[in-house]
Amino acid sequence: MRDIMTNQAQSCDLKDLVQKFIPESIGKEIEKATSSIYPLQNVYIRKVKILKAPKFDLSKLMEVHGDYSEDVGVKLERPAEEPVAEPTEVVGA
Repeated sequence: MRDIMTNQAQSCDLKDLVQKFIPESIGKEIEKATSSIYPLQNVYIRKVKILKAPKFDLSKLMEVHGDYSEDVGVKLERPAEEPVAEPTEVVGA
């Protein structure tokens, strides 16, 4: 099981590895590989730890998160303070 997880992690970059975690394709591959030894069910990867930080590449980071230069937003002006109406008294009978 450890060999399968290590090989999958080393064969692709971080973005592709996360895409493999979502449909649990690595867990299914472990189930197939161990079926001759013992029939496993519901094999999931619950925790992932990065042992070595990847090299920082700004272009890859921008590729993953997209370019935010277009999404600037619009500046809104604050509405003017509305005068507070004084409460009126209601006299009941």
